[in-house]
Amino acid sequence: MAKLRPRPGPLAASSPVARARPARRWLAVLMAAVAIMLVLGLAWLDGGERALRPIAEPVPLPGARP
Repeated sequence: MAKLRPRPGPLAASSPVARARPARRWLAVLMAAVAIMLVLGLAWLDGGERALRPIAEPVPLPGARP
């Protein structure tokens, strides 16, 4: 006679719902890591530097004659 096993409940590790939750969590972590790496890569390529331009405006000094 075959051994009878109890049926697993809805929260058992073998249920498809229980297996899908960690997979979704890992997918979310992976997507967040990819997004962070993309932002860091773009920041590294850009460097955050701009060319300097001279300020060419007259500044009125108090007590100076025109």
